[in-house]
Amino acid sequence: MHVRPALAAPPALFPAPPRDAGWRATGLVVLASLVASLLALLAFGPMMTPDSPTYLAYAEALRAGPLPEGEALLRQGSAPATLFRTPGYPAVIAMLQAVSPTGWVGLLVALQMAAQAGVAGLAHRVALALGLRPWMAAAAALMPALGVTIAMQVAVMTDAFYGALASSAALLLLRAGLRGGSLRDVALAGLLLGAGLLVREATAYLVLAFLPAAAIAAGRALGRRIIGVGLVLAPVLLSAGWLMTENHRRSGHAVLSTTKQIVMVQAVLPLLARGVPVFDGDDLFDRTVRDHVVPRGYQGLDAMNAALFAAGMTAPEIAAVAGDRYWRAWRQHPAEMLRAMMIRTPVKLFQIGFMPVDAVAELHLRFDRPRPWYGRIDAIMDRLKGGSAAALAALLALSGSRAIALALAGAAMLAPLLLRRDPRFPAMLGAWLICGGFLGVYVPVHVEQRYLMPVAPLLVLVGMVVLDAAWRALGPVDR
Repeated sequence: MHVRPALAAPPALFPAPPRDAGWRATGLVVLASLVASLLALLAFGPMMTPDSPTYLAYAEALRAGPLPEGEALLRQGSAPATLFRTPGYPAVIAMLQAVSPTGWVGLLVALQMAAQAGVAGLAHRVALALGLRPWMAAAAALMPALGVTIAMQVAVMTDAFYGALASSAALLLLRAGLRGGSLRDVALAGLLLGAGLLVREATAYLVLAFLPAAAIAAGRALGRRIIGVGLVLAPVLLSAGWLMTENHRRSGHAVLSTTKQIVMVQAVLPLLARGVPVFDGDDLFDRTVRDHVVPRGYQGLDAMNAALFAAGMTAPEIAAVAGDRYWRAWRQHPAEMLRAMMIRTPVKLFQIGFMPVDAVAELHLRFDRPRPWYGRIDAIMDRLKGGSAAALAALLALSGSRAIALALAGAAMLAPLLLRRDPRFPAMLGAWLICGGFLGVYVPVHVEQRYLMPVAPLLVLVGMVVLDAAWRALGPVDR
């Protein structure tokens, strides 16, 4: 009796398919990935968010001429836009505004859609390289397009652009690993991440999650692996060095941004809600947090920063003290900080791979509209009691999509255990570590579904490979 080994790789995986295989299907995937965001744009229009004004202010400063510096910068306000934000996304806005002063929003949304469509196309090529069957490859590439990316593509926010940069870098590394090594793909991934740091400063930390994948993608020789790590790390370090040098020249503080003045206090809000004495000192910072944030939570952060600024502190100084207090909380209250991490990790984070119904419902909320009934289990059940056929369809769609998303996420989590003997395992492990790295960076501080957009394509691909391998293992065996 010959029994097929568990979770075996499909025999057609190696050698790779011809270079022209599946390109028509890839083109169709690219076009199909645009449908949901186009419908969202037609139904809702472009989205301005609470974060959008700071990007627009930065873009206006870029167009006006030399950026403010010295006291003129530090006394601009409690969070000057040209220190609080990184320059990449505002620079794109400024260029589009120069091209079309009245139509720049439409151009921005079009660019964001094109960038995410490119990710879908690249994900499809990688899915084929992984040996997934054609319908599975198409599904894997399109599932993330039916998620939080729908809203982000029509929003004046960094997420669509940053997601495209980081996702493409990760997919290039995965593809290179499957091919046995490609320094060209590794170098391109590094350039994308270097650009990504200018869009989102967290790339300085996130890049660490890409380094194992870079070593794997470079090839088996030790020298090539060292080069691969350098090719990914160097552009990020160069971008970070340039940005910190420029901010030091302008403000006297070598910072990537001053967002710590918000996020590092926001990170300990679960502790404040439980009465943990995180800010129990008699200094100005602790007293101000107790006055504004302890009683009001997140809504008090702006008032806190305004009060500290009025008392003479600058944005970089506020950010530095906020970071110090964050690490002090870890030293003094480690169990509470771990509990806060658990609170910040709801199940819905793991649904990012496929959430068509929830994504539409969330889209309504982001446009300040009530969450529609078909996105709420309680409302669906109320209608179902009245015999509504539409409610039954909504229940099946909502619960079914969530079940698929969680199955993919669960399978992806188990990949290191289930694919150890799979020839694709090294490349898949690199992708798996990137997914884990994003959680590892954001969960200790603050995480939203949109922050995990860059790893949604990887999560789906890894999960799909595990499920496909399991299905093959359960198939007929020779007796």
